[in-house]
This record gives sequence, C-alpha cells and structure tokens, in this order.
Amino acid sequence: MSDLTVEQQAKLLALTDLKGVGDKRAQKLVSVARGVDSVYESPFSTLSDLHYVSEQTFTQLQDLDSEISRYESQIRRAAEDGVSLATPYDSLYPEQLQTQHAPLKLFTKGDESLLTSPMVSFAGSRDANDSAIEWASRIAGGLADEGYTIVSGGAFGIDAAAHRAALDKRGSTIIVSPSGHNVPYPKAHEELFKRVINEGLVISHRFPNQDPARGGFLYRNRTNSALSEAIIIAAASDDGGSMSQFETAVKQGKTVFVPDESVGPLPDSGLAEMRASDDTVVVESLGDVLDEINVNDGQSSLNDW
Repeated sequence: MSDLTVEQQAKLLALTDLKGVGDKRAQKLVSVARGVDSVYESPFSTLSDLHYVSEQTFTQLQDLDSEISRYESQIRRAAEDGVSLATPYDSLYPEQLQTQHAPLKLFTKGDESLLTSPMVSFAGSRDANDSAIEWASRIAGGLADEGYTIVSGGAFGIDAAAHRAALDKRGSTIIVSPSGHNVPYPKAHEELFKRVINEGLVISHRFPNQDPARGGFLYRNRTNSALSEAIIIAAASDDGGSMSQFETAVKQGKTVFVPDESVGPLPDSGLAEMRASDDTVVVESLGDVLDEINVNDGQSSLNDW
C-alpha cells in the first residue's frame, strides 16, 4: 500500500465536503477514478455512474481548492503536535480496519507498531461494580502479560481498568479516543491518556483539537472491536452503549467474551442477554479466554502470530 503525500491526504478528506459524500463514498470515488489525484482530473463521464455524483456535484468537485488547503494545514499542524494521519491508502493503516468500516481518518500518537500486534478489545459499563472492575483488570493484565495489546475507549469503568491493568504489567495498550489527542475525553482521564501516549498508543478519528462528534462514540466502538479478533464485555445494562458495542462486534464477526454470573459483575442485565446469545462465549478465567483465542486462531502460542 503506497503512502499518500500530505496534499493527497488533504484531497481525499476534501471529498467528504461534497454533498452526500462520506468516508465510504469518498473511497468509492477513488476506486472508480483509480487514484486520489485522478478523482480531480477525471471527466464527468468517468464518475457519473455513481448515483451521488450529479453535474452539480461534479462542478463542486472542481472547486475544492480552499477545502484542500484547509485540510492540508490541519494535517501539518497535527504533525507539529506529534500526531500522524493514516488513511486507507497509507501503509500505517491497519488491514483489519480495511475489511470492517474503513474510517477515512486515523490519527495516531505513540507507538504505532502496536497496530500490527495481536490485540484483544475491552468494553463495559462506566458504572461497573468492583467485581466487574477486578475481573476485567485481572483478565486484561493477564492478556498483557501474554503479549496481547489491550484495546479500549479510555472511558470510566471497564475501559480505564483494562488500560491501567495492561500498563501495570508493563504491557501494551491502545486507547481509541472519541475526541482529538489534545482534548482527552473524559477530561478526568487526562493523565491516563498522557501515560498511554508515552507507553502505548492513542488513536482517534478526530483532528487533535476537536471534541467528540455527534455519533462519534458509536464510530469509536466500531473501531474498538474492529482492531481485534476478540472483545471482552465485562459489564452491561440492557440499554447502554455496551449493548451497542456487542451488536457491532457480532456484525463484524468478532469473538465476544462475557463473564459468567459467578463473577458477580454489575450491571448484568445486558450481559444476561449476551449470555443467551449463540454469538458469545461465557468465561470465568484468563485460561478460558486464552483457550478460546488459541482455538479460533489455530495457535499453540502467541509466538505463532
């Protein structure tokens, strides 16, 4: 996969300023035109088979210079803050995201090599009880000890517990942030974000100074589970974000682990629904998780990655 120049990255992002064009349609335009630059050089006849490219849209496409310049400036300012941008056409971009939902922007700060490491994602209620927190910490720490990178969203409750457990084991962890790198969300976790940048990796779909966007948490969840082959949901109500994360992970074909009732996690109403599903694996211990991961991956050890 060849890397784009900053100008080409800006040209790619500017496509989403066209009426009716989002991440997926921008990539379709690039595919049809056979290149980012070629989108801007193609005649209307090349793009007109796409139902969302009208003559008006094509005219707008020819007049995106100011948008391109704006995105280029933003990308360069991000780089000055130590934040790199990867698009689906850059070598840094994780292959597993390509096959899931392929967000157009992936901003990174920290150890980018973790994007090619074996990962396990975590999710769960921000109101998780001590039993759920302790269990998630034990599983995350154990997986980190085994060489897995722990992925989660940096939020209160299960997310933070998983990140901290990995760090305490001197393992690897990735925060998938709903906000830009310069505005950690939640604000109370600013020190956690700094530590993860120094010892792991923080990624985001937002420019460094941007707050979370409407719908950004659901978008974050899609990336959280897409990065890993498996996700552990340690506590969930039946109407919270963790249920949405579960549904997303199932659609992505991920292995979903949930704790057995004997663990005593709360809230549990969402977990009860998940346990009744054929799409989940109920586990009690780290050994249960590792056994299932190894079976699914056809591995006898992590060294087989």
